[in-house]
Amino acid sequence: MKMVLIHSNGIHVEKLKVATTSPQEFEENEIDMEGLVLVALVSVEDQDTFDVNLIANQAVDTIIEAKEMIEGFPDKIKEQNEQIKERNRKIKDKSKKKELKKLILPEEKYRVESVMVYPWAHLSKFLSKDKESMDVFPKIAEILNSKGIKAKYSPFGWYKAFRIECLGHELAEMYRDIKLAIQPKEHVESAKFFLASPKGELLEFSYDEKDRVIFPDEINSEEYSDLQDFLKSEVSKKKRADKGKEPAHIKYMQKFQLVDFDPNTDKGNLMWYTKGVMMKNLIRQHIMDNCIDYGVILIDTPLMYTVKNKRLTAQTARFPARTYWVLSGDNRYLLRFAGDFLQFSKFADMNLSEKDLPLRVYEYEQYDFRREQAGEVVGLQRLRSFTMPDLHSMCKDLDKATEEFKNQYELDSKLMAEYGLKSYCIYRTTQDFFEENKDWIMKLIAEENEYALIELWEERYYYFILKFERAILSDANKSATLATIQVDVESSRNYIEEQGKKTQKYNIRVKCEDGSEIYPIILHNAPGGGVERIIWGMLESNLRNIKTHVPGFPVWISPIQVRVLPVGSELNDSCYEIVEKLNKSGIRADLDDRDESLGKKIRQAEKDWIPYSIIFGEKELESGKLSVRKRLTGEKIIKKRTSKNIKVNSLEEFISMLNDELMGFPRHKLPLSFRKMSTKIDFR
Repeated sequence: MKMVLIHSNGIHVEKLKVATTSPQEFEENEIDMEGLVLVALVSVEDQDTFDVNLIANQAVDTIIEAKEMIEGFPDKIKEQNEQIKERNRKIKDKSKKKELKKLILPEEKYRVESVMVYPWAHLSKFLSKDKESMDVFPKIAEILNSKGIKAKYSPFGWYKAFRIECLGHELAEMYRDIKLAIQPKEHVESAKFFLASPKGELLEFSYDEKDRVIFPDEINSEEYSDLQDFLKSEVSKKKRADKGKEPAHIKYMQKFQLVDFDPNTDKGNLMWYTKGVMMKNLIRQHIMDNCIDYGVILIDTPLMYTVKNKRLTAQTARFPARTYWVLSGDNRYLLRFAGDFLQFSKFADMNLSEKDLPLRVYEYEQYDFRREQAGEVVGLQRLRSFTMPDLHSMCKDLDKATEEFKNQYELDSKLMAEYGLKSYCIYRTTQDFFEENKDWIMKLIAEENEYALIELWEERYYYFILKFERAILSDANKSATLATIQVDVESSRNYIEEQGKKTQKYNIRVKCEDGSEIYPIILHNAPGGGVERIIWGMLESNLRNIKTHVPGFPVWISPIQVRVLPVGSELNDSCYEIVEKLNKSGIRADLDDRDESLGKKIRQAEKDWIPYSIIFGEKELESGKLSVRKRLTGEKIIKKRTSKNIKVNSLEEFISMLNDELMGFPRHKLPLSFRKMSTKIDFR
């Protein structure tokens, strides 16, 4: 819905001629409203008529907000003037005194005595063609009157003359773009948190007089300092103020030339460099390989979709993310912010039978778009354009869904380990579901042998009955979710009913062997989480512990896995032969052929987090043996030691050793120009 609000000195509307085949009833020849009138010029758009009551109520909220802004404006100016007076009293240089602000009109003009709702098609080219669209205008007026605000509407479907007199003050003209939004019921205030121990205990939190969390005695020691930081981020009533400090990973994503900001695009859309693209491709292949082994089928859905399909509108409006719109001729499309919508629409059109279940569908969503608020967009953690590996499983019933959940739990756990990430488990669910499923949930926690956070709601507030998350702790002690599994008990149905109102869903049906039909339970799983956030997690986890543990990437995902360091420049050709043999064997290797000392080359390899370095001198040239430095990634730093020396009898033995280490992981070729430091492209 589009709306222009004009604060007018009255409005006069005169009926002229019928403009449509089915106009609204227009009994009077003229409509006169005297006094201070807020005129709302309204265009009802294509998705708005999904739910006339809903969009009308959103319009009413917008009109009331505008009314309150106008009527509160004089007091706002008075408050600002008091602040100016106080400032003027304090400054010594009276020449720098600020002038008091003045209202354009007398204070009594900043009132709204009534509202006129007027159909105005010219605000949008994407108008609703549903006959229900004309019902929005009387509905807005009806709701306003019920709230004690005098309101009328101008009937739809007529040619009319009208006359208004805009008052011209600071807030006399306003524009609003109102997106249809089905918001879930708020649950935060009633949520209760517990800490589940590996021993099967449920520990409660308490809070001090400043609403700071007090930890249970079992974890109130230095040993659990990381866990405490995680819990502070999740359960503290008093949130720590954001000091505006740049996240630690940004410096390193730029330093390593993985990814960077681009001033020529929308904020939260990033520029990826060669090494970053390689890491993204490796993660993509890694997750896909694991999902294929798990039993998925593959699908790839369009990047944008229409909102004229009501079941897509229902899901879009229910999802709280902000949206990007794409215009194409006389149509508009939504850039997807998740793969669910078109996937589920396809499932609804399929002839599914019980033998197809569990149906596991995997999509690597190369781009998802969520127009987050500018202040929420942070480096690789939160973006407006991101990549999401997405797995959906359809299950016969809740028991089968529970089995599937356990299997996906193991899948995600494996992926986290192979990224070298320490994660914290969170179970968010209803009190009833937890009591009924407590045994297997606590068993998973015991098998992980780590504390887990439990959040319990009084009742389900969204489409899932259980949401499981694996969260990572940043250098700044803030947690963010990577992998997540949601048990969806709602989306497959034909519709759901809330507070006496029906909301359309996907109507995904599965035919059973006895001839009956069921609505499957759907599991949503982001295996490993968004690709950008995985790289964020790797960087932040390393930087969080950089003083105590050796930082680095797992060997399989390191852009450069081996660096060859010649003792002298006369050995560059021989060293490059080693580099080429390594690359032909599927191992990414480069040559430090700079005219620098060996010590500087070793230090540079340390700064670049290179997993393996080969030091090559005359001795190695003659013997054929290799002197290798292996980075002790993830291990505790003892006496500043970050690597260890290993002797390898031959290059073939070294290649065999690395192939064993990389077995089961995807490979990626290193571009030719990156195989020598002298030819490597520098993006910064």
